[in-house]
Amino acid sequence: MKKWIFVLALISVLFVFAGCASDETPEEEAPTPEVPANEIDSQNTVTPASEEPEVLPEPQEEVAFTTDWVDLVVDDDANCGYFITTDELGAFSSIEGEVKKDSGNKGSCFGFVFGYSAQEDGIVPDYIRFAINVNGEYSIHAWNGSSYTDLLDPEADTAYLYKTDAIKAGYGEVNTLKISASENGTLSFFINDTEVASGIQPFENSTLGVMVFFSIGTSQEENLADNPVKFSYRITDSVSAE
Repeated sequence: MKKWIFVLALISVLFVFAGCASDETPEEEAPTPEVPANEIDSQNTVTPASEEPEVLPEPQEEVAFTTDWVDLVVDDDANCGYFITTDELGAFSSIEGEVKKDSGNKGSCFGFVFGYSAQEDGIVPDYIRFAINVNGEYSIHAWNGSSYTDLLDPEADTAYLYKTDAIKAGYGEVNTLKISASENGTLSFFINDTEVASGIQPFENSTLGVMVFFSIGTSQEENLADNPVKFSYRITDSVSAE
């Protein structure tokens, strides 16, 4: 009897162990999710640090070329019959300046020389002149190296002076002269803000260089030893040529 009880007990124990073994489910490995190739690349790509935006310098306001008053005196008779120029002031699409004459021949002119094609050893072979005198007259004419052309009257046989109320006549009077080039290249001229000419064509090979000039009368017109020519100018505004 004890033998059967022992055998039954042993069989029960075996059933218990077998039941425990069959109840334990082996742990399955979680499948690796499929990741699209583009996502893999994006995951492996290092995002660069954001760069500071480039700071551009603020555009500089163009400063016009100007001068203080410049006083010029000529007392040498060797200069009689000539006109004297400053150095080239620069190349401008517009220039404005004040001029005055305190002594010297009244009919001798002063103003701007410009539109020349080149300078050869300080000599301009051709030019356009915008000139006034203390008598209240003005002229706009061209010199081509051999003859004068009046740009105010194309039918004139040479250059002439024209009277205008726009000029403040007399010694010591300050007059403002302005030359302005338009987009099509033609020139306009102003005396004390009054337009006296427009649509003037420059020379074909002319530059936009500008000089100030003043003329000395002949030896019969001047007495430089006792009454030297005194001329003054200053540039008040300008626009540099592009």
